Amino acid sequence: MKPFLTHFQIRDLEEFSGVKAHTIRMWEKRYGLLEPERSDTNIRFYGLEQLKTIMNVSFLNQHGLKISHIAAMTAEERERKVQELSERMGKGGDVLNTLKMAMLSFDEALFVRTSRIYAERNGFRGLVEEVFVPLLENIGVLWQTNAICPAQEHFVSNLIRHELITATQILSPASPGKGPTYVLHLMEDEIHELGLLYANHVLRSKGEKTIYLGQSVPLEDLRQVAYLHRGPLVFMSVLMANPAPSEVPDYLVKLRAMVPDERVTFWLTGSQLGRVELNEVPPGMKLFKSMRDLIAGLDGSN
Repeated sequence: MKPFLTHFQIRDLEEFSGVKAHTIRMWEKRYGLLEPERSDTNIRFYGLEQLKTIMNVSFLNQHGLKISHIAAMTAEERERKVQELSERMGKGGDVLNTLKMAMLSFDEALFVRTSRIYAERNGFRGLVEEVFVPLLENIGVLWQTNAICPAQEHFVSNLIRHELITATQILSPASPGKGPTYVLHLMEDEIHELGLLYANHVLRSKGEKTIYLGQSVPLEDLRQVAYLHRGPLVFMSVLMANPAPSEVPDYLVKLRAMVPDERVTFWLTGSQLGRVELNEVPPGMKLFKSMRDLIAGLDGSN
């Protein structure tokens, strides 16, 4: 098992920074940007500081600085330039790098401080859509390639979950209105709720009334909610791991049959929907290709 947190191979640097391994080696040889160490078995590896270096170099190079100019800078000068460019452009590039470093060292204080500074400047939705979403997408790749361990993925996911819940809790309760009540839920055995939590935040920030049921909700519970709440309802769910693609058409039919009342509609998204061709969708259902499309639908629902 390769050591996590302190030792990285060149393929790990490639995954973190987006710079191809052969380019990293060229920069090492020509500019001396990195100095890999060697294990007892003569395998080259890099430390956290060198990972940070290549991430900063990559960011500056992607934003127009020549590699020769970047190489002539000190580490402190590179960090200041990254921060300056990031602030000027209003982008999350430097923030993404910082959060990745916080993940690697399990530094909760750094993660929270960096996230909240960005939210103060760009709004909470800016933090989620410009930073957290790209971070989670990148983490998925890093996890698949074994550049990080599952504990690091869980660490970041739980911190983001906490930020979503905290930001939603401070919103004022919805005022009585004529609009529908949104019931947010995941099907049984589904636990990936970050997208659902964000949809709940967006709805609450728009003054909509929500009932958040969360993870692994039996279908029978949806029937109970519909029975107890007599106004218009929108059941919203994200299908990430379940049901299997081959079972999606039957699941949609079963879901609609469970709550056939016409005042109840369904909004669904998730990766499982993208893995199947649906020739027919039960009435009263809106399917979205991605969470971004669903959020766009919410923004245009007024």
